[in-house]
Amino acid sequence: MIVFLFPVSFFRIKNVFTLWFWKIIDLVERKENIKVLPARQAFSLAVGFLITSLVFDEGILQICIISTAVYDGFATIIGLLTGKHKFPWGKSLEGTLGGILFNTLALSMVIPVEFAFIISLFVAVVENLSRSDVWFLDDNLLIPVFTGLFSWFLDVPAELPQFFFSFL
Repeated sequence: MIVFLFPVSFFRIKNVFTLWFWKIIDLVERKENIKVLPARQAFSLAVGFLITSLVFDEGILQICIISTAVYDGFATIIGLLTGKHKFPWGKSLEGTLGGILFNTLALSMVIPVEFAFIISLFVAVVENLSRSDVWFLDDNLLIPVFTGLFSWFLDVPAELPQFFFSFL
């Protein structure tokens, strides 16, 4: 993705081979991102997971993947649907609390619940401090990288549940 699609996006290469990419971009990308760098958030996510996978072990990597997917997804959806108390930077209290709750529940399937809650609080701070309009670094890059560092620092005992091994 980074090797092929980033140049296509950055240089806005449009031809018969890249037509499928631009059709997807038109369907899913925010209009303001198309003006700056199409698929920027997807590239940030890919780079964040690449860095995390190169630096940390599988246990921490799964914490990073779960936190990025669950916290970011649920905080956005809950914030858009029920967010009445907005922070000055645009995020909502309801979205933040919903993200913490659902991320804690998801993480508690792979790590002890006290670590899951602490990491979810940390992810909420990272999410709320990440401002792509200010630093051009969005949460898709920052959440996996900083969650990996924080989990490593806490020495979180992350293990894949036996449930996943039953399919091997």
